[in-house]
Amino acid sequence: MKRLICLTFIIITLLVGCGKKTLLSVHVIDVGQGDSILIQTPNQTNILVDGGDEDSSLIIKKFLKSKKVKNIDLVIATHPDTDHIGSLDAIINKFDISKVYLPNKETTSDAYYNLIKSCNKKNIHPQFLEKGNIINLDNNIKLTVLNPSYTHLDNNSNSIVFKLDYDKKSFLFTGDCTLENEQEILNSFNLNHIDFLKVAHHGSKNSSSENFINTISPHVAVVSCGYDNEYGHPHKETLLNFSKTNTKVYRTDKQGHLSFFSDGNTITTSSPPKE
Repeated sequence: MKRLICLTFIIITLLVGCGKKTLLSVHVIDVGQGDSILIQTPNQTNILVDGGDEDSSLIIKKFLKSKKVKNIDLVIATHPDTDHIGSLDAIINKFDISKVYLPNKETTSDAYYNLIKSCNKKNIHPQFLEKGNIINLDNNIKLTVLNPSYTHLDNNSNSIVFKLDYDKKSFLFTGDCTLENEQEILNSFNLNHIDFLKVAHHGSKNSSSENFINTISPHVAVVSCGYDNEYGHPHKETLLNFSKTNTKVYRTDKQGHLSFFSDGNTITTSSPPKE
């Protein structure tokens, strides 16, 4: 009997270990009309991309706690608009942060001032990201920065756009990049197929051009936007572009928090697509 119990314990241990060893997780946090994304690699590297507006801190903290996050290895503020960096100061104050990345674009907003102040308080020196930068995460996970190539006057045009490659799967995170950014990216990089797309600018028609979507041909697209928001995001033109490529569209305004998982060969989620 003891031998049977021991054998059962060994089998269970092996199964649990196999289930945890290779999954990359992408969690799109529902912060209303804003962006905040938690990426967790198989080797437990935590990456927080953006932090919603000033009222999003409790939502983000609660979500991070639910994922047992105690330290954040990389914070990436895609651009200094308040709906993307508004609560990053509160997150930096609360958690152990290793690195903070920004585009090389300052603003005079309170949100930007508070972000820099929180970094100074923790003795964190923000680093700038630009086109061509590469960050190697796990052995088979690489982050490549596609934008910006230079400093623009417009905040959205300075959005950090990066591609995350995990074995056979590619994930594209776009901030609020513009149509002009998209064309420059297509001219500079081979993006014939992207598996997962974080849709730019909450689904605005000022991004996600038909040419861009046709070229990258994403299998999954996620729109982060607020329910019944004043901007009408996502715009009908954007959703039409995705329908033409048979892309599965997911939306935080209709489905709340969204989580996706990949073993490098497939991408899975428990949420049905919405349009």
